[in-house]
Amino acid sequence: MPRFVNVLVRGLLLLLIVAGILLFYARYVEPNRLRVEEVTVSSAHVSEAADGLRILVFADTHFGPYYTTEDFERVLSAVEDAKPDLLFFLGDLIDHYSRYSENGDARWISDVLSQMEAPYGKFAVYGNHDYGGGAESKYPTVLSDGGFQLLTNETARLPDLGLTIIGIDDVLIGYGDPEVAAAAQDDSFNIILTHAPDIADRVISYPADLILAGHTHGRQVDLRFFDDLVLPPYGKKYISGLYSLPGERAPQLYVTSGLGTTKLPLRFLSVPEVTLITLSSS
Repeated sequence: MPRFVNVLVRGLLLLLIVAGILLFYARYVEPNRLRVEEVTVSSAHVSEAADGLRILVFADTHFGPYYTTEDFERVLSAVEDAKPDLLFFLGDLIDHYSRYSENGDARWISDVLSQMEAPYGKFAVYGNHDYGGGAESKYPTVLSDGGFQLLTNETARLPDLGLTIIGIDDVLIGYGDPEVAAAAQDDSFNIILTHAPDIADRVISYPADLILAGHTHGRQVDLRFFDDLVLPPYGKKYISGLYSLPGERAPQLYVTSGLGTTKLPLRFLSVPEVTLITLSSS
């Protein structure tokens, strides 16, 4: 065999081995990791009572055959360690409700959600998967049984903390109305919950201080050459992490990379995460 052919064959074998290792990692290792991302958000609009408040954010569990309540035990442990004051879930609870069959129904999900504790409340919004797959009418019950208050273009106020929480419904196949951000108050720290991050540009004209979103999975497989194909509608501009946005109150947007997977049970360079946000009045 000519020497260059021998080198070529060896090179191809090496590439196959490396590809196999990366595929194994993306399928069986990274999806089973969990990162607690810690962020401090400072604002003059944070009240003295809310200074140091700890908010834990999670999204995109996509419960199904590749993400189970057993996998969610890692999140429960993270919540127990973090001892948050508030909990926010940003949508896409079950990947496809009509196909979900963990022990027959979704009550197991309510059971694990109910184990999460936060003294000032647990709040959630719809994601697009919470409308698709027959979940629309079931989602509110699963969440309420888990102790979460669902905000569907609605507002919750925590006057003792000087907080206003505005939940925007899903904008892909739901009834999302970014104009509900008009409920933000000048004398409050205003938090906007949404599944889709790109609607942030439509709410910064209101006195928003902190916008929280999911939806993108941080690309899930973080190969940036394929953004047009990989990233979903309303998730193509703000992809993951913390963004400082223009606006009267210099709002900040945090996009969490989420926990589960969809379409392909793979994660690569996008470790599943929960986010612990600490408010600061400095």
